[in-house]
Amino acid sequence: MKQLDEQITFTIGQVSDLKKISTYTLRYYDKQGLLPKVIRDKNGTRHFTNEDLQWLDMIRCLKNTGMNLDQIKDFVDSTYQGPETLDQRLDLLNRQVQQIKITILEQQHYIEQINQKIKVLNTEKETRKTQDNE
Repeated sequence: MKQLDEQITFTIGQVSDLKKISTYTLRYYDKQGLLPKVIRDKNGTRHFTNEDLQWLDMIRCLKNTGMNLDQIKDFVDSTYQGPETLDQRLDLLNRQVQQIKITILEQQHYIEQINQKIKVLNTEKETRKTQDNE
């Protein structure tokens, strides 16, 4: 951690360790504009703030729920455009929640299918065990 203009900041290595995100990914996110407020010093070294760390958590959340990076960038950009984009951001997040719900239902169906197959295989195993003991 470093104090930069009265603000505590983190190096890319520290952020990588803290958030378990590769430095390559952090640089990529920065280049793609997903972290528009990353501070650079006179040498071009990135310094991440607590706000950047919070954004990384949100980016990871959205990405892990299936949102693509273009949509995430739209969300980031619209956030910094201010209150006039609230409806747009709410719509995007509400659509993502609906997509997550669909995914959960699909996964529950897959669990049921797999559990049914486990049941069949366990029955087959018991049958074989009984036949081997005869």
